[in-house]
Amino acid sequence: MALIQKNIWTIFYIILFSGTLFLGIASYNTWHSIDEKYATNQSNLVKLVGNATHSLFLSQEMMLDVLGKQVLKDKEPRILDDLLRLNPSVVAFGFVDVNGTYLYVNSKFDKTKLPNLRQNPLTKDSFEYTLASEKMILGNTYFIAGSGRWGIPIRKSIYDESGQILGVMTAGLGIEGAFKIYTENLSLGDYNKVTLIRERDAFVQFQSSNHKTPKEVYEAPLAESFLKAIFDGITEKYGISLETLKTNGNIYTAKIQHEANACIQIALKYDPRYELWILSQIDETQILHEFFYTFMSYVLIFLLMHGILFLLFRVIAHAENKRSNDLIFQATHDALTKLPNRAYFQQCMNDWIYQDSPPFSLLYMDLDHFKNVNDSFGHHFGDLVLIEFSKRILHVKSENSVVIRQGGDEFILLSYLVKDDELLAQAEKIMQEISKPYHIKQFNFVIGASIGIAKYPEHGKTLDMLLRASDIAMYEAKKYKNSVRFFASSMQEGYLNRVSLEQTLRQALNKQELYMVYQPQMDHYGVMYGVEALVRWQSEELGLVPPDKFIPVAEASGLMPKLGDFIMRRTLEEMKTFQEEMGTSFQVSLNISIKQFMEATFLEKLTHEIENVRLSNLVLCLEITESLFIEDIDYLLPLLQKIRAMGLYISMDDFGTGYSSLSILRKLPVDELKIDKSFVDTLLEDITAEKMVQNIITIGKNLDLAILAEGVETKEQEEKLKSLGCDRFQGYLYAKPLPYEALKSFVQAQK
Repeated sequence: MALIQKNIWTIFYIILFSGTLFLGIASYNTWHSIDEKYATNQSNLVKLVGNATHSLFLSQEMMLDVLGKQVLKDKEPRILDDLLRLNPSVVAFGFVDVNGTYLYVNSKFDKTKLPNLRQNPLTKDSFEYTLASEKMILGNTYFIAGSGRWGIPIRKSIYDESGQILGVMTAGLGIEGAFKIYTENLSLGDYNKVTLIRERDAFVQFQSSNHKTPKEVYEAPLAESFLKAIFDGITEKYGISLETLKTNGNIYTAKIQHEANACIQIALKYDPRYELWILSQIDETQILHEFFYTFMSYVLIFLLMHGILFLLFRVIAHAENKRSNDLIFQATHDALTKLPNRAYFQQCMNDWIYQDSPPFSLLYMDLDHFKNVNDSFGHHFGDLVLIEFSKRILHVKSENSVVIRQGGDEFILLSYLVKDDELLAQAEKIMQEISKPYHIKQFNFVIGASIGIAKYPEHGKTLDMLLRASDIAMYEAKKYKNSVRFFASSMQEGYLNRVSLEQTLRQALNKQELYMVYQPQMDHYGVMYGVEALVRWQSEELGLVPPDKFIPVAEASGLMPKLGDFIMRRTLEEMKTFQEEMGTSFQVSLNISIKQFMEATFLEKLTHEIENVRLSNLVLCLEITESLFIEDIDYLLPLLQKIRAMGLYISMDDFGTGYSSLSILRKLPVDELKIDKSFVDTLLEDITAEKMVQNIITIGKNLDLAILAEGVETKEQEEKLKSLGCDRFQGYLYAKPLPYEALKSFVQAQK
C-alpha cells in the first residue's frame, strides 16, 4: 500500500497514457465496425429487395401471359374485372394490338379515350421494345388518373403457337399496392433510400424511403454523372468491368462522391431479366453521426473512468473495508431473502443465551402447502413467494426481534416477548399478514403457515433444545394448518411416535409391506359396476396399521407422492390381471392425494403407468377431494381437462365437506359426486343431513353427474338414498374392502 501511495501519480499517468492509446484504437475499430455494419445492412436489404422484386415481376409476367391468351380466346373483357378484384395490387388491365390500339380494357375505363401506345411519345419506346422482346417489359412509372394511384406499366407480348405475335397484354402495377411492402418494411430508416433504376434509359421505376417520394423522381432520368460515379466507384474498388457487374449477379458496396462532394455509401445489384439496377444508398453523415455519438460515449467513459481512478486511491482502504463487510454479510445472510441465515443464527445465540440472560421466545414457522407451489410452478416461482413472505414478516415483527431463514420454507423469529397473550397476538398478527392473497405473475393464491413456540429457559436452555421444542410444537400446529401451538411436554411422546412411524413407513415401502384391497361399488339394481382401490399396511413391527394413522404421516413427511405412485402402479397391474382372469370388466377408482396431484410430473407418470400396463377394457376413475380446489384453480382446470381427454373418469370425493362453489363445479370436467360418509351416517336421524344429501343429489342431477353414496351400512340408509335419487352405493352393506382373492369370490357370486 505504501508503494502504491508513493508512486500514485506515476501510475495514474501511465494509466492515462494507456487509456488514451486504447481510446484511439477503439475509436478506429468502432468506425470500421459501424461502416461495415451499414454496408452489410444495405447488402442484405438490396438482396431482399432484389429477390422480392424479381419474384413479384415474374409472377406478374406469368399472369399477363396467361391472361392475354385467355382474353383472346374468350373475346370477353369481363375476366379483366374479375381478376382486378382478386388482385388489388393491379390498378388496371388492357390488351393492345400490335399497332398500339386498346382492344380490351377494364370496364371502368373507356378504351376509345385511351391513347395509342405506339403513337404516344411517352409510351412509344417501351411499347416497341415490348414487341421486340419475349419477356415482360416495364414502362415509365406514371400517375393513373382513373384510379388516383401511381403505377408501373408492365407489358408482355402474346404469341400464338406458331410464334406469331398477336398483341400486347398490359397492366398498371400500383406502387401503393404491390410495392407497399417496401415503404413499410424494407427501409433501414429515414436516412435510407432504395431505388429501382431502369437500365436502358436510367429512369427511376420505384423509390422507397420513409419520406414521401416527389413526383419529379419519376418524370426524368437520373443524372448521368450520378450513375457514372456509382459505376466508377464499384469498378475501381473491385477491379471489374461494368459488363461483369451486370452478369455475375453479385451485390457490391462502395462509397462515392456526388452533389458538391457529398459522400454516400451504396449497395448495388443488377437484375438482368427485367434490366433493373437495385440501389440502396445512405448519406455518410448518418454513419458519421452514429460514430460521433459512440465516440462521445467512449470519451465520456474515458473521462469518467479516469476521474474514478483519480479518486480510487483515496478511498481504497474504505473499499477494502466494505468488501470485508460484504463477505461477512454473504456468509451470514440468505442470498434470496436477505434475511439472516443459519450461520448467523448459530453465532448470534451468544447474544441471546448467556449467564443471567433475560427470557425470550423462539417462534418456528413453516409454510403450508409450499411444496405444492414448487412442484406446480417451479422453484423460481417458489422463490418469489419466499421473498414476499419475508417482507411480510419483517413488516409485522415486534421491535428488537430477529427474523431468520432456517432453510427451505422454514423461518425463525427470536423475540423478547414471553407472555402467552403477547406471543399469541404476535403470532396472530403474522398469520393474518401472510395469509393475505399473494399476487405473483398472473396467479393469485393464499398460503398459510404453522407456528410452534418455545420459551427460554422454560422449554430449553440450549439452542438445540429450543429448536427441538419449537419444531415439535410446529408439527403439532401443522396438523390443523395455519395455526399456532406452544410447546408442551405432552407433545414429546406424540412427536417421537410420529418420527418412529415415519421411519417404519419408509422401510415398509421398500419391504413390500403395503398391499391393495378393493371395495365394490354397486349400481341402483345391486349390480357391481366398479371398485375403489384402498391401500393397507401390514407391518412386521406394528401389525395392521390403520390408514388414518399412516396416511397423514405420509403427507406430512413428503412420502405421499411415492406412496401414491405405488398405489397407482399396483392397482393397475392387479386389476388388469384380475379382469383378464375373470373375463369381466368394471370401473376402478383411484384416490389421488393433493400433493400427488400437484406434482409437476403427475400427468406424465399417470400416462407412463397406463402405457406400461397396456390398458384396454379397464375403465379408470380418479377420485379427487374438494380440498384440492383451495389450490390454484387456474393450474388444476387444464390438468383435469387433459385427464378427461385421455378417456379417464373423474370423481369428486367427500363432496359437501369442502370449499368448492357451484361456479367452480360447473367448470370442472367431473363425472361423479361422492356423498361423504358423515352425511350418510346421520341421514335417518338428522333432517339437516337429509337436506344436505338431497341438495347434493339435486346439484349432481342438474349437472348430469352420477351420485355415489359411500359408507352405506344399513338397508334403511340404502332405501332412503334411493328415494332421494341416488344412483350408486358403496359400504359395508354390500362388502368390506376385499383382498384380491376375496374380490374374485365376490365377483363370481355376482355372476
